[in-house]
Amino acid sequence: MTLKQVNKIINACQHKRDTILIQILAFTGIRRAEAVSLKVEDVYWDERLLIIRNGKGHKQRLVPVPEFVLANLKFLTRRQTTGAVFKGRGEYALSCRQLNRIVANIGMKAGVRNPNPKYKNITCHLFRHTFARLWKDRNGSIESLSKILGHNSIKTTWDLYGSESLEDVRRNYDRTIKKLSP
Repeated sequence: MTLKQVNKIINACQHKRDTILIQILAFTGIRRAEAVSLKVEDVYWDERLLIIRNGKGHKQRLVPVPEFVLANLKFLTRRQTTGAVFKGRGEYALSCRQLNRIVANIGMKAGVRNPNPKYKNITCHLFRHTFARLWKDRNGSIESLSKILGHNSIKTTWDLYGSESLEDVRRNYDRTIKKLSP
């Protein structure tokens, strides 16, 4: 997905909670299970960090949060001091299944399709993948990306995001073919 598509999805959100959910997924690269288990006490407001307490492999890590996302998060949790950040009906945390449905519905409403032809809808993991690709495209450090994503080793990050995306290949192909064309 492109940044333009991410913004199109964010703009299609009808509820503040959903806007912030998409922003968290898109601008931090956290996994869906990490997003739904995020608690108010896991937000380090002054440091602009989220603590992911139970990431994949039961690992803990700190993830930076952009200022504008943090401001929206503060608005969402303004009366809370503890508990789930993202709630469904009632005071219960969203489930991964609910989050999947929210993301798919907003993606459809925005008219953004999954670039992988195997999948019909936008997925939570696509935002993680997009975050990593955008990071790489802007020459972010692969070591920092590895820490943000919570990978065991830089090799994992490199294997997943070090190679060119299909979009990169197409862009390079078009640029190269133009040079060869009469």
